[in-house]
Amino acid sequence: MHSSLKYLLALSAAVALSQSQAEMVQSSFNNDNESSSLAARVLNKEAQSFNSHFSNLNSLSITERSGDQIRRQTIAAKIEIPAEEPSVIEKLNTVASNTVRKFSQTGMASWYGRQFHGRKTASGETFDMNAMTAAHRSLPLNCYIRVTNKNNGKSVVVKVNDRGPFHGNRVLDLSYGAAKQLGITNAGTAKVSIERIDGPNS
Repeated sequence: MHSSLKYLLALSAAVALSQSQAEMVQSSFNNDNESSSLAARVLNKEAQSFNSHFSNLNSLSITERSGDQIRRQTIAAKIEIPAEEPSVIEKLNTVASNTVRKFSQTGMASWYGRQFHGRKTASGETFDMNAMTAAHRSLPLNCYIRVTNKNNGKSVVVKVNDRGPFHGNRVLDLSYGAAKQLGITNAGTAKVSIERIDGPNS
């Protein structure tokens, strides 16, 4: 009887101690409420100063760690911009698409064929050496370009479905089929002009 009472007393003391530790941790969090609200005011003020530039910033998150305790505070910072003001992203997209649409380039083209026939291209399509396709470093995949051989004036329309060429000074890697129509399979390379067009029949 005496020993079990002693055990209960020890257990209650341990519980009291752990409660006291929890309160200390909680109080350490509570003490910095003032500094957190100051941080919130500063951050909100900073966020408002970007008012005309960003429309997709909804909140700012502050994470604090104390021992094993983590407190995360999210501060609302909804940015309102005038409805008639187009977003920065829309402006950039318009400029980028117009730039790419007017794309033209001159440089050396090479071709690739049998050794890659049947392999996957960067667009996920299977490479067909006889199809009218090409590899380019930066043009959007699945767009169409008109390629003209500067030596003989012949031109073809090809779909960009692969990436490359990645070595040498070449700007385009044509499929065997496209290179054959341009008359460059024997020489291996030729100077060409590239023009972005809207579709295969443009």
